[in-house]
Amino acid sequence: MSAEPLVLTPSAPLHPLPLVAAVTRPQAVPVPEVLTIEELTPPLEAAWDRFARSAPASTFFHQLGWRWLVERVFGHRAHYLLARREGTITGILPLFEMKSLLFGHALVSVPFAIGGGVAADDPETAAGLVRCARELAERLGVDYLELRSEHTVAGDLLTKDLYITFRADLAEGEEAWLKRMERKRRQMMNYVAKGAAGFSWTTAGIEELPLFYRMFSESMRHHGTPVYPRLFLEEILDRFPAQTNLFFVHHQGKPVAGVLNLLFRDVIMPFYAGADRSARPRGVDDYMYLSILRWGREHGFRTFDFGRSKRGTGAHAFKSRWGMTEVPLAYQYHLVRAKELPNVSPANPKYRALIETWKRLPLPLTQILGPRIIGRIP
Repeated sequence: MSAEPLVLTPSAPLHPLPLVAAVTRPQAVPVPEVLTIEELTPPLEAAWDRFARSAPASTFFHQLGWRWLVERVFGHRAHYLLARREGTITGILPLFEMKSLLFGHALVSVPFAIGGGVAADDPETAAGLVRCARELAERLGVDYLELRSEHTVAGDLLTKDLYITFRADLAEGEEAWLKRMERKRRQMMNYVAKGAAGFSWTTAGIEELPLFYRMFSESMRHHGTPVYPRLFLEEILDRFPAQTNLFFVHHQGKPVAGVLNLLFRDVIMPFYAGADRSARPRGVDDYMYLSILRWGREHGFRTFDFGRSKRGTGAHAFKSRWGMTEVPLAYQYHLVRAKELPNVSPANPKYRALIETWKRLPLPLTQILGPRIIGRIP
């Protein structure tokens, strides 16, 4: 099934699925190349994933496995926009429509992830995907469109600079990392690196998810944040077995902390972390992330990505002491019904009382209520 070509203009309505847009690039040749933008269909899924795994601007979250797990676990409707020129993919934009009585109606790329947005080979493709996403947002009548990219993709979109990540070049080696750390952090690293602290580490797969989920739930409650359903973490590990692992730290033989790592191309990213809050031996976090840095370097990864942090938070302060390169994340917005940029961050003062209440709830109760809440937060 196909649709009539659609010339993208500010007033042109989007056609019913599948969406096709034709954009002609001005040039001094008799036959111009035509850029088409359409919603992803099954015959192009394999080509989408090949592009997602190779395009410089793509992330772990552009892969189709993320679409399938979000749809299965949370039931959000996907709108995956695909750009092609002469049959060859030149750009992708994964989007999810999210509805919540508390947080509103949004079109997000990509929820439950720190990245997403446009991945394109050239500026014209990027501009076409953004224009198409904006018109889709208008047609759906959402409150806003959110693109979670590392770089700005459109100069006229509103940009929020709340989030950053930290990155280390693993090719440099341990001595270079230590030299850039602040003095107290470097002293702690020397302490845990000598082995006298009684730490050891192991890696595991999905079979150790119950252990990790208990630690993860404890940490999420400690921070006053609803926990993800166990099925969500299970789907990540199950759909990406070669691109994930569970990394555990033991203290005197007892597991005390763990991380779910995402492995994408040459990047290792500690994505979710958990800990036994009743056993917090001195230096456990330092040992854990130093060990992950070492593991990544030994296994051929070139970049350590510390993951997203909000400016002004404890997590941001902790990561900034490691001497890594700070990389701002450009989250951009197109407002449709909303009058101002959304603020669903835990740092928002209006959530303070709820967060403090959540911290005092029994752990089993947070594991029941958390998954029902977190799935509706953009």
